[in-house]
Amino acid sequence: MKKMFISGSISSKDIPKDVIVSVDDCRKRNYTILIGDAPGVDKNIQDMLKADNYKNVEVYHVGPSPRNFSDKGWIDKRILVDIENERLFKDGKYTREAQMIKDKAMSDDADFGLVVWKDTSKNRFGNISVSKGSLNNIYNLLVQNKYVGLFYIPKPEKGIMKFKNIVEFEEQVIEKLVQQETKAYYYKMKKNANKSNTKYSEHSNNEQLSLFG
Repeated sequence: MKKMFISGSISSKDIPKDVIVSVDDCRKRNYTILIGDAPGVDKNIQDMLKADNYKNVEVYHVGPSPRNFSDKGWIDKRILVDIENERLFKDGKYTREAQMIKDKAMSDDADFGLVVWKDTSKNRFGNISVSKGSLNNIYNLLVQNKYVGLFYIPKPEKGIMKFKNIVEFEEQVIEKLVQQETKAYYYKMKKNANKSNTKYSEHSNNEQLSLFG
């Protein structure tokens, strides 16, 4: 059974219509939906699936229980991290690095992904913050030759853009659409990414792309 990893920016409050249509198509095919437990897109997608009474959902989390878990009938899948490591657990809280381990597990388990992404946001002091988690998810899927559908919030007229490899994503998004802060972070992340010798098999192209319109 196909598995679709849905992720998005915590700061995103609404689910775009194009994304709703794509998720509904996935639901009609009875695909397994992998989703995290964060506020924002994760929580909103969970609520939408709960409203549709959809049961084929797995919620990934690092804590003892999910932070958001809209339907107790779903599978909750805990990804264990070393709480003795301050990079992963500090001051009684799981860190961004711990959450990224969880996200990597979803990328590994999924057949393809759908990402709702606003690449930067400003905090109350006016400082720009890059939405790193979603960008890492896109990268982790594409380096495994897994298709990604991307709804880029600042350009809603583009609908869901479809990518099958890193080169396409870099040419169409990193080089043309994102803020400079995002571009700088991306290439630094790519440079520092651990290179794996593992070879991943190709997935069914046409069926995956049809989910994205």
